[in-house]
Amino acid sequence: KAYTSPDHTPIPDIQTPRCIRVSLDYEGEQVAFFSVDEGVHIFTFARASFNGKKVHPWFWV
Repeated sequence: KAYTSPDHTPIPDIQTPRCIRVSLDYEGEQVAFFSVDEGVHIFTFARASFNGKKVHPWFWV
C-alpha cells in the first residue's frame, strides 16, 4: 500500500523489486516510484508541495 491520506492506496501486484527508481518533478509537484526490475510504474504522489524548500535525497531501507 501507498501511505496516502485519508486512505491507503493499493499498488500493483508485482514481485518485490530489487531496484526502485524514484523520479522527482519538483516544479510539477510529483514524486513517482518505478520497479526497475519489471519496468512498472508503482505509484505517484501528486500534489507533493515542497513550499520552495530544497529537497535532499534520503532513503530508509
